[in-house]
Amino acid sequence: MVLRGPVRTAARRFAEVVCPPGVRAGDRTDRVLGELELMLGALQPTARTAVAAVFVLIDQAARLHPRARGRRLGRLDDEAADAYLRALLARPGTAAQLAGRLKSLVVMCYYELPEARREIGYDPDPYITAVSRRRLDRYSADIRATEAGVAAPDPWQDRR
Repeated sequence: MVLRGPVRTAARRFAEVVCPPGVRAGDRTDRVLGELELMLGALQPTARTAVAAVFVLIDQAARLHPRARGRRLGRLDDEAADAYLRALLARPGTAAQLAGRLKSLVVMCYYELPEARREIGYDPDPYITAVSRRRLDRYSADIRATEAGVAAPDPWQDRR
């Protein structure tokens, strides 16, 4: 799914507000939106449409926030945008739950960026390598036996 028009504008501004300040460095915001597009592409079409609608709804609903003075999220300065989203996330109800889930999704996309991972010291590769080696050592005999059983001729095939 490619984010376009008002949905992209709303998602961009949303990401700038909910992600760490590093999101504005270089082309990170565009890359976060690229990750978001990949995530949304894995959803059913109805779910993608719903996510897009929630972005636009959050963008337009900012007009009702007192500090927005009738402006949508995409037009708010950083301070007003942050105040609006904090107020939205703090209130009870469905709107806050939807905004919270979108925030989680967008922030997760931010931390998929290699430089964001490096900044927080997250490097899963050594762990993955160690676990893979340990599992292979522990289960290699079972794996070979299963593979041999799968590759063996079917004993029922000759009984026809």
